[in-house]
Amino acid sequence: MGLIVAILLAAAPEANLSLLRPASGSDGLLGVEGARPPNDPHEVLQLQIGFDAQYKPVRLGPGARIESRLAGWAQLSARLNDQVSIFAQLPVMLQQTGDLSALGAPQPAFGFSVGDIRLGARHAFLRGPIDLAGQIALELASGHHQSLTGDQRMGGEALLSAAQRRGDWELIGNAFVRFRPPRDVGPVRLGNEVGLRGGAAWWLSTRSRAYAELELQTSLREFAQQSFPIEWRLGTTLCATSAIALDLAAGTRLDDGLGAPSLRGVVALRYTPSLCSPPKRETGPEPGLKELVARIAKERAEREQAEQEKRIPGLLEPSEAAAREALVRSEASDLLPVSEREAASRAALYGEEQTRDSDGDGVPDAIDNCPHQKGPADNAGCPRAEKQIVALRDTRLEILDKIYFAPGKTLIHPRSTRLLNQLAKVLKSHPEVVRIEVQGHTDSSGGMAMNLALSQARAEAVVGALIRRGVSKDRMVARGFGPTQPIATNATPQGREKNRRVEFRVARRRAAGEVIEVAP
Repeated sequence: MGLIVAILLAAAPEANLSLLRPASGSDGLLGVEGARPPNDPHEVLQLQIGFDAQYKPVRLGPGARIESRLAGWAQLSARLNDQVSIFAQLPVMLQQTGDLSALGAPQPAFGFSVGDIRLGARHAFLRGPIDLAGQIALELASGHHQSLTGDQRMGGEALLSAAQRRGDWELIGNAFVRFRPPRDVGPVRLGNEVGLRGGAAWWLSTRSRAYAELELQTSLREFAQQSFPIEWRLGTTLCATSAIALDLAAGTRLDDGLGAPSLRGVVALRYTPSLCSPPKRETGPEPGLKELVARIAKERAEREQAEQEKRIPGLLEPSEAAAREALVRSEASDLLPVSEREAASRAALYGEEQTRDSDGDGVPDAIDNCPHQKGPADNAGCPRAEKQIVALRDTRLEILDKIYFAPGKTLIHPRSTRLLNQLAKVLKSHPEVVRIEVQGHTDSSGGMAMNLALSQARAEAVVGALIRRGVSKDRMVARGFGPTQPIATNATPQGREKNRRVEFRVARRRAAGEVIEVAP
């Protein structure tokens, strides 16, 4: 009798029939791996928790069926550097229903159990118009005995991923080979596998996307329909906050392969700030640093030449200075009364401009960020609900925050959107500020030429962002100073952080009906 029981247990299924393996990072979709491991040093970790409901994932006839399965997973991925990330996935089975008695499992594990834990690493090989990355994963033998969620032996997977983004569309493809022990599940012979995954995502906005996925794999041990599962899924990603995203997806099988359910529903919650950032638009390759330095040098040379040409007439006509001075003196006595009246009129107009208070909140329009909305003086004349981080001064626009960029790049971080919106609103509310100089500064790290080019490019990026928010481009000029004007020591990380900044100097303003240059 004991021998019979041992034979039955030996024939019991010990195969992992969980087809869906969640993508290990936010650059992918639900089950399709991405090709851009995160390279933002501010986003070190990504978390994901998901639940997967399946209807009839295993169909081998009476006494050999899984009617339903409720599973889940927890995942943690970590960035090691700009090219490499690692991840760990803990799959669990919450509940199964079915009958596996025909497979020699009289008492199968249908309650809560842990599946085969996955550990892996990803490496980016190419970033550009087409992104390429490779991934290696190990599956540990941690699955519960006779639950169809574990192979009871360690397995591995090697995967190559490619992705391309065009405007609002993104295409991703995977090719993989999985090494697993040979297993027989009824008449189906399973073993090492090869497979393909593909997906297409359409960004509906900067905070939501819809996508479709297709997944297929086949056993190399035996090419048969039931060892060749095919499944497709439709899903959407919605950003609830700047860091939390929700995934909803549903799919179904396209054949009778084991592991492809008749119906699947998935919900997942992610912590991944980069996913809710605006998707990268394809604008072609960025200009090289040498070309950028050459362009800035050429523009500076042209500007210096123009300034020199303006000085030439004064150098060629020194003899006329005395004659002009005599003429001015002779005319001054006639023009003095008129000049005095004009000066008095301008002084009165200037005083009226400085004390005008359109909304009657006690904050003069000249320094009121919201001249047509009442608000307290400690919030720059705006309602308290709109916390102000910009203050208009005589010679500058003072910002209480800073504009953040991706390290070593000109891409403005989404966390600076609020500051840019307020800057644009203040400039549009104060047309008397005729021209501002957007100044870019860096720390002393790196070469002088690179820092000058980077600071100029970042200043131009801020000007472009304000233009897109409705500020006239004729009111702004960008200037890069590199590391030449530090405000703190470059010997400490804190000092270098302060020196990497963008400042806004009022270069020209209108006062008493006249446009005047503001001294730096």
